[in-house]
Amino acid sequence: MAKIGELMDERVRARAAKDYAAADLVRSRLAEMGVEVRDTPGGAVWDIT
Repeated sequence: MAKIGELMDERVRARAAKDYAAADLVRSRLAEMGVEVRDTPGGAVWDIT
């Protein structure tokens, strides 16, 4: 779970820097781990699929 948190933090930083390609890459890495990421008005949320 710590790795998921690290990747989510990395994705948040990438989105804040408007580096959407990097954010999408992290989302893909998370998906490969079985993690679904959803962006909401309150921030990104994730769930293990």
